[in-house]
Amino acid sequence: MSFIDFLYALLILLGGYYCAVILSLVVGLSRVGFRKSGDRPMVSVVVAARNEEETIGPLLGQLLRQTYPSFEVIVVNDRSADRTAEIVASFQQSHPNLRRIDIVAPSADMPAKKNALAKGIAASRGDILCFTDADCLPPAGWIMELVSAFDKDVGLVAGYSPYDASLVRSKSGGTALLQRLLHWFIEYEEFKGAVWSAGAIGLHMGWLCTGRSLAYRRSVYDQVGGFEKIKHSVSGDDDLFLQLVRRATSWKIRYVTDPESFVRTPPPATFRAFVRQRTRHFSAGKYFSRSAKTFFFLFHTANLLLLAGAIGTLALGGPPLPLWLFGAKVIVDVLLFSSAAPIFHERRFAASFLFGEILYIVYNTLIGPLGFLRPFEWKPESQA
Repeated sequence: MSFIDFLYALLILLGGYYCAVILSLVVGLSRVGFRKSGDRPMVSVVVAARNEEETIGPLLGQLLRQTYPSFEVIVVNDRSADRTAEIVASFQQSHPNLRRIDIVAPSADMPAKKNALAKGIAASRGDILCFTDADCLPPAGWIMELVSAFDKDVGLVAGYSPYDASLVRSKSGGTALLQRLLHWFIEYEEFKGAVWSAGAIGLHMGWLCTGRSLAYRRSVYDQVGGFEKIKHSVSGDDDLFLQLVRRATSWKIRYVTDPESFVRTPPPATFRAFVRQRTRHFSAGKYFSRSAKTFFFLFHTANLLLLAGAIGTLALGGPPLPLWLFGAKVIVDVLLFSSAAPIFHERRFAASFLFGEILYIVYNTLIGPLGFLRPFEWKPESQA
């Protein structure tokens, strides 16, 4: 076998692998539906916050108008140097179900965000724990929709938290177009992450979720030993915890797709902030299982090589096989998008999702490895 023949054979194998993964996600998405539960246990919403004076007020305004009948909100103020504590205190005057916990010193062995969440969980009274971030805007029915997914055998529920560029002040002049493109891609990439999360959960193989819309039983948290087994990662209070629950317990995991559960959040305002955020997100991958690392490496390698093969054939000529394989990739991508768009009410990406797919390949190739290489913190001490 010549080297060229080897490359074509490799491309066929990777193309088949890519298509099989995407078609599996389509099947998984078809299984995410469920009958809503009528149980209404006590709920504790836990929010970790550091220097969030600009966002904590709008968040609390949304949380404290939830339609759910029995809940408390716990804000863990982690060494904020701004008006975060003062703003929370002003809400406490008229909302007895809001509590604030102040952290005055960092933990000796637990990353800052996990430590803050653990402190909030320790003080909670709810049977169900719900989580979101300090810069998010949960709709009024958010708690209700998450809790409605908890049958007696369900231990963890994940949800969708779309980025919303309208929540960020727009730039003017020559940088405005670049900012719009960046924000469009951030919104699209988060949609892709949600599709992966929901599809994998539908297949009972959950890997990914977001801590901006997440809930699990307090008993599940206690059963897996809290964050102790995943404390080595600065990130991962969401996806690493989900994987721990899937591996170590028999609890079922669900994904909610009702629009009333969608938690809007502003995208990073700049490319630098985006890279920093995604570096933190990707860093949890260092602690995925070996099989999960291999799975994602092969998938993203296949995605890159399918695109490279098509470009190489168009530029240099040769047998049309790489173009056929890229065409097969596009077909299954369209099928996945067609399945996911109505579930997540995201048809706005229909006209440009192929462009988004190309950017997605470049993004995973260039930024993904940074999570394995670059050090970072949840909220740098210099910002505290």
